[in-house]
Amino acid sequence: MKISVSNDYGIVIRRAALKEKEIEISKVFEVMEAIEPLEESDALLSFGPHFGGEASYELSKRLDALGLTCTRDYFVFYGDFPNWASFYVSEE
Repeated sequence: MKISVSNDYGIVIRRAALKEKEIEISKVFEVMEAIEPLEESDALLSFGPHFGGEASYELSKRLDALGLTCTRDYFVFYGDFPNWASFYVSEE
């Protein structure tokens, strides 16, 4: 199943990484300062938008402190995209 990812510094986390590293999802919500994800599937959690590189850098540092590794366990999606473009991600 594919889920939406924000083009404003969206962050996508693999659920399997949380299980492997025994990280409770409540800790992720706390770190992301979120009540719920932007979108979710059985395999992935998507958060965002996060406005600017500084905000996403801080959130990445927090995820790293939980024990997650960038590009293996999560990634930050950003670029120079028009507002009318939509993006999706899936784990296959």
